[in-house]
Amino acid sequence: MDPVAQFLVLVAGLFLLGTLGEVIFARTQIPDVVWLIVAGILLGPIGGVVPRESLVGITPYFAALTLIVVLFEGGSRLVLDDLIRAAPRASLLAVASFVVTTFVVAGVSMIFGVFDVLPHWSFAKGVMLGAILGGSSSLIVMPSMTLAKVKEGVANLVNLESALTDALCVVVTLAMVDVVQSGAASVGQTALVLLRSFGIAFGLGALAGWAWLPILRVMAGSPHVYPLTLSALILLYVAVDAAGGSAALGILTFAVIVGNAAAILRRIGFASKERPVELDTSVRAAHSQISFIVKSFFFTFIGLMLSPPWGLLLLGVFLGFVMLGARIPAVFLATRGTSYTRGELELVTVSFPRGMAAGVLATIPAYAGVPGTEELPSVVFAAVITTIGLFAGLFPRAKKRATEEASSSAPEGEATPVAEAPAEAATPAAGTPEALASGAGEGLPSAAPVAPSDPTAPPARTQAPSEVSPGAFVGATPPPDAPAGPAPSPAPVPSPAPVPTSTPSSAPATSSASDPAPREPDPR
Repeated sequence: MDPVAQFLVLVAGLFLLGTLGEVIFARTQIPDVVWLIVAGILLGPIGGVVPRESLVGITPYFAALTLIVVLFEGGSRLVLDDLIRAAPRASLLAVASFVVTTFVVAGVSMIFGVFDVLPHWSFAKGVMLGAILGGSSSLIVMPSMTLAKVKEGVANLVNLESALTDALCVVVTLAMVDVVQSGAASVGQTALVLLRSFGIAFGLGALAGWAWLPILRVMAGSPHVYPLTLSALILLYVAVDAAGGSAALGILTFAVIVGNAAAILRRIGFASKERPVELDTSVRAAHSQISFIVKSFFFTFIGLMLSPPWGLLLLGVFLGFVMLGARIPAVFLATRGTSYTRGELELVTVSFPRGMAAGVLATIPAYAGVPGTEELPSVVFAAVITTIGLFAGLFPRAKKRATEEASSSAPEGEATPVAEAPAEAATPAAGTPEALASGAGEGLPSAAPVAPSDPTAPPARTQAPSEVSPGAFVGATPPPDAPAGPAPSPAPVPSPAPVPTSTPSSAPATSSASDPAPREPDPR
């Protein structure tokens, strides 16, 4: 087949596979990226259709563009109200999970570095590897929570955590690359490098975001808003990187400001109802389609890049299981004092798949010239695939357990409302003592309101739930202080008498005192 035709067929196949993967995901809760990774493995290491060497040259360019798209997608969808409400607990979970995972991975990598599985290794490089793998993937977690209809409190917690850890991974990894290259060895020097990188990125990102708000107002409704915004993001990435800041944090800051423009302006008193400043649906829809295309290519790319040495691949698989173990104490620390059930805590624990951010970051150290990181992508890609596989296998089980716990506790919570509405309960069966005592039965008038055609009917026959005496349901005499309902004329309350059960026709004569207004049968 002609190379151009082969390329076009592969692209069409990837888009089709990505779409089918989302359909399968909706029905089975198995992440769609699993099928894309499998397709990459079949096309690369197994089938040899796409050689790994042909992808090495385009990796840095593809990684940078993917990073911009991913961070803008995640940052622009972070809602300020959700951040304010869920931020304390989600931030605690994000920081705890990131820190524990980073240092656990760093410690394990040092053990393998002693045996030269990772050549020229150091603790700073171990922290860099831990930062690459330190956060869950928002592109996998968020759709999973939506499609599985997870409880809102749990979904908000893990969604916001994944968005925050995506940013933490990118920012800390790029900062650690600078630390390794600059040779900063002490804690003080490392902190200064990080603060400088974060400060430059936050300042330039915030400045660009505020400067872009008037442009959004002027270009509102224009079909050119999204291309201009994407070009601004790319230029901002270049400017922040050239200034020595974290380009990722700059993009994230810009995305949060632009994505929450209306809410921010409303809070400071500059909102305009006539011309609101916001990312309209056309911009978000266009970026979602771009994200889908990038995601389809990138997870296939991860499968294509898997290759020997097998020792590094096994290390990546082992790190995937290590990260699941490190997740348990982090979740325990972050959720202490909450009311989450065991099933919901299990959901939070297994929601740890690594994804696009880790895959992109794996290629950056080697491109930046960090020695000993040439084969690092193989370790990271194997770890990413392992965590996705664990998530795909454990998430349905955890979701089922959380659902069963919620359904088992639901009847207890619903018992009180049902008991508070006796007037709407089912009418006692005809012929029973309860039916006879309350004036209901075969051939007898019911306690329903009188038809409008009866001019002699009392004005208020329908009883409110609070007027129904408990004795009306069990044939007992109400207490003396029970309120009596309206009656056509005053009548003495009959003394308690045994309820006859021989014939229905005797029911009116022996009606219980719990019926506040006995009626005569309709002569018609």
